[in-house]
Amino acid sequence: MEFHVWHAGALVSLLFAVPGLVLLIEVLFAKLRDDVSGSSAEPPPSFRVLIPAHDEAGGLGECLRALKPLLPSPETALVVADNCTDDTAAIAKAEGVEVLVRDVPELRGKGYALQHGLDHLALDPPECIVFLDADSSYVRGAPADLAELVKATGRPVQGVFRMEAGEGGSLSERVAALAVRVKNDLRVRGLARVGGAVSLLGSNFALPWSACQAVPLPEGELAEDAVLGWRLADAGLAPHHTTRAACEGRLARGGEATRIQRGRWERGTLLGSWRVLPGVLARAALRGRPGVMLLALDGLVPPLSLLAFGCLVCAAIGGPLGMPPVWSLTPLGIISCALLLSWIRVGRDLVAPHELFALPLHAIVRILRLPSTILAGREWRRTPRERVAEE
Repeated sequence: MEFHVWHAGALVSLLFAVPGLVLLIEVLFAKLRDDVSGSSAEPPPSFRVLIPAHDEAGGLGECLRALKPLLPSPETALVVADNCTDDTAAIAKAEGVEVLVRDVPELRGKGYALQHGLDHLALDPPECIVFLDADSSYVRGAPADLAELVKATGRPVQGVFRMEAGEGGSLSERVAALAVRVKNDLRVRGLARVGGAVSLLGSNFALPWSACQAVPLPEGELAEDAVLGWRLADAGLAPHHTTRAACEGRLARGGEATRIQRGRWERGTLLGSWRVLPGVLARAALRGRPGVMLLALDGLVPPLSLLAFGCLVCAAIGGPLGMPPVWSLTPLGIISCALLLSWIRVGRDLVAPHELFALPLHAIVRILRLPSTILAGREWRRTPRERVAEE
């Protein structure tokens, strides 16, 4: 009996310790200083900026007005007004950008809109495609910076993509903002420094046209960006990271909007990683690609609330099961160090020290909602942009 408990305990501890160790390594090695070096003297390649937009009338005009001065001409931007019920297309046309209208209600989602845009651009393909969300804008650099790096490296490039919470958000919203900072910024910087290859984050990334043709866009995925990045890495086109170009979007406000947004991200990433990454990890190991292996392990790290809860359960049941403390407590120690260091590095302006004591309760709420999040299906739901009352 002790033999079986020992091995079962060791396996459970390993399952939680490995993703915690990956997270800790990324947080430790993340370099927070941005590279603000200027563009090269060579002209950038021809590029287009592809912007999917579903009912984005409230913020698309502001996004395009900020973007146009960064482009060779307004027509460089292509807006795909996808299944819209508002004035998204009219607003885009008024700003002088190229507009495609797509109306296929049974096939909804960002992936379908992006593929529609790529099919149109295939008639006269540019050298590079820059992908940008309709609710984000540049705070440093420009699409041309990404295009230059694509030309120089021949690989996809992911710029900095931050999503920030508004002023006066609830603790739940600020914790969500902290989780996004850790995932989209801190972990990406650490992954880039240690392994070189990074995942795609959904906005402010660029692909060479050859990559758009080599790897089909995952149209039916909720996390099409992450799945695309993993498949590109598997095909020998691993994205790399740059801080020369940075754009910023806004997180959802209000309880319901936050749940929709986070639920879509978590469900899409979990389902996509379980289907795609085991094969990517195995092939990377066989081909001797340590950077892609680390990228796959990063993608297999579960949501932080789930990981922390699992480590806590492992520590709690280790003693009654007769597990040595080194097996039962090590995962909790690793994840505690990783989360504390993450808060110190990027979270002190979002979560006050005294609010840290409420985080375990927040994690439990997230765990209780996780089954419904995973079982909610693959239907795409737009995140409400308007401010809503707190629940």
